Amino acid sequence: MLARVILPVLILLVGALAGGAAAVIRDTRAFEGRIYPGVAIAGTSVAGLTRAEAAAAAHTAAQAITSKPLALQIGSEDRTYTYADLGLRAYPDEAVAEAYAQVRTGPPWVRLIRRIELIGRPMDIPIRSTRDDRVSRALLTRMVEGFSATPEDAEVTVQSGRVVITRESREGRTLDVAATVQRIAAAMDAGADRAVADVEVVVPRFTTANARELSVPLATYTTHVGGVPNRVHNVGLAAAYIRGTIVGPGEVFSYNKTVGPRTGSRGFREAPVLIDNELVPGDGGGVCQVSSTLFNVALLSDLQILARTNHMRPVAYLPIGRDATVTYGALDLQFKNTTGHYLMIWSSLAGRWLTFTAYGTADPARAVSIIVSARETIAPPTYTVTKRDPLLEEGQTVTREALPGYRVRTYRIVRVGGEVVKRELVVSSYYNPVPRTIKIGIKKPTQTSASP
Repeated sequence: MLARVILPVLILLVGALAGGAAAVIRDTRAFEGRIYPGVAIAGTSVAGLTRAEAAAAAHTAAQAITSKPLALQIGSEDRTYTYADLGLRAYPDEAVAEAYAQVRTGPPWVRLIRRIELIGRPMDIPIRSTRDDRVSRALLTRMVEGFSATPEDAEVTVQSGRVVITRESREGRTLDVAATVQRIAAAMDAGADRAVADVEVVVPRFTTANARELSVPLATYTTHVGGVPNRVHNVGLAAAYIRGTIVGPGEVFSYNKTVGPRTGSRGFREAPVLIDNELVPGDGGGVCQVSSTLFNVALLSDLQILARTNHMRPVAYLPIGRDATVTYGALDLQFKNTTGHYLMIWSSLAGRWLTFTAYGTADPARAVSIIVSARETIAPPTYTVTKRDPLLEEGQTVTREALPGYRVRTYRIVRVGGEVVKRELVVSSYYNPVPRTIKIGIKKPTQTSASP
């Protein structure tokens, strides 16, 4: 009885196997040299393709992976690289080999089952890739060689009355290579298109953007330089020490700090200076004309005056109340940049004409005027002073008549759109009255040796 049941089953099973085997054989012949249906590589179907055709598709997919851009932010700068540049390598041929191997391994019945599985559940073979961090480390190491931890300010000059940028600013940058390699690796693992370098950035004090703010002259003032050639030389030298000085928003300009000591080792020559109401030879004679001319530019630029001292007597090259004397280590001219933008102070000495200009950001509606008023004349003393003068020859006398003194006040008026928005007393000045003075020479005649 059992035999009668088993025998038909075996016959049917053998028949099924024989039919399956025949089907596998027919299927194998139909896809000889080609990939079976139901197989894709990196999202692209390769069913029915030859290995060469599938390889072309796989290499295209691999190229899309390795050519993916990644922007590396380094401070304020972006540098873009491909994943391949940063050490990613793809293996498309492995995917092609795996795709082609489907339904081609094992006995016929296993291949038949696999063939049926692909019909119901297609497979997508990813392209394997590896990342070599040594590549990105080498790239960053080469990059660091071009970095400097010291920032560079923008440089400017004046040509035909306009500020011209002669050097762009550059950030100071210190890059942590190891930490940045890790950040790049994490970004690539996540398939990101951006990574931020581990970099310490030192921004320049004066950037290219700041330099572009120096668009117009805010104020210009010119004085005539009189006196001996040494005095003219000193005026030009002091002005040159100031030329091109950049004053940032809120910063304080100091004349003495900028010009420095007026010594022979720094190029200054002996020329007349005003001491005790008299002109006498001294180091750096003439530098007060530079400070006085610059003082007027600061006034007209509406800068805050922090320190200023008038001369003991009015000067010939400026109206009363608009001068500023300086003495290194004692009297200084100081003003604060209250414009909210960068300033550049420029100077020139053309022949005997000294000009200072402050360049900054335009405010066409703003106008500044300077008024010296409340002038009070102080009568000179009625007595006479007698002085022994070592510069006059013995027996020579010079009489200087008495001179009145003065008190004045210097006001600044600021208008915006024609309307007065500020009227301020900037400085008060007191010029000494001078008594009648008689100078008696005490300089001995030069002794000469008798001829033999």
